[in-house]
Amino acid sequence: MSDTPELWKVVIALEATADQKDTLVDRFVDAICPDPNHDGWCDTPWALCVTEGASLSAREQERLRDEIKGAMDS
Repeated sequence: MSDTPELWKVVIALEATADQKDTLVDRFVDAICPDPNHDGWCDTPWALCVTEGASLSAREQERLRDEIKGAMDS
């Protein structure tokens, strides 16, 4: 295993109200960068993108809902 940083994409699909989504996004940001007032870049460089499900294709929406259901059944 290498100690050299690599690029990763982590996808979290969820069904939630807009308020629930906002709360969860804030928690994700706090987990990734617990000190938002630090100088310079984060120790772990990161970016966050939130996409409303309605903008996804019907096929992608169905796939993500199936993944969510599968995770709930586990």
